[in-house]
Amino acid sequence: MISRHVIYTVAKFEARTLLRSWFFRVFSVLVLGLITLLNVGLYTTPFAQWMHRGMSASIPYTNVLLLNLAQAIIAVFMASEFLKSDRKLDTAESVYTRSMTNTDYILGKTFGVLAVFMILNLATLGISLVFDLFFTEVPFEPKLYLFYPLLLSLPALLFMLGLSFLAMVVVRNQAITFLLLLGYIAAALFFLGGRVHGIFDFLGLHVPLMYSDFTGFGNFRPILLQRGMY
Repeated sequence: MISRHVIYTVAKFEARTLLRSWFFRVFSVLVLGLITLLNVGLYTTPFAQWMHRGMSASIPYTNVLLLNLAQAIIAVFMASEFLKSDRKLDTAESVYTRSMTNTDYILGKTFGVLAVFMILNLATLGISLVFDLFFTEVPFEPKLYLFYPLLLSLPALLFMLGLSFLAMVVVRNQAITFLLLLGYIAAALFFLGGRVHGIFDFLGLHVPLMYSDFTGFGNFRPILLQRGMY
């Protein structure tokens, strides 16, 4: 039977371990810095084009899409590295002393990683909010700051974490797991994303998610179907 207390305990230790990782801290600073510099170039310079500043969805959509690609790659490293360190370095020794099922343990690790990455999403949305309020000439749409993390970040993260856990357990070799998963990301990014109605597009790069102030999302039902699949 699933125990919420055990899941919470595992998630808490997982989140703390991830937040203390210098690898994750450096990655976060680099990604947020690149997003900020891109926003400065697209929305504040004299060369900023109206196509970037003329739609209320442009800033949050672009920023979350870029973060989505970056965090999918880093999730591969994090998920497989944590499983390896748990086995060899006993980084979860304080958690293992408790009685738990495999389901509780995997759900706890997943929620812990998701919580930390959601903090990164909130930071990205904060950057988007600043540029949206002060450097665009269109109405502010608060609902977009909820839609894009739910439609882009969350499905991609859940899928990559699950795929990373599965590949690491089946392959049992971290280097091969890296190559396989990074190869899949590259294939989905450059070759498979736009094929077969977006079945392989877990990042949402080829899904029409640009929001219009007049019509909203075009044909929202297929969008929910594609993103909900992941």
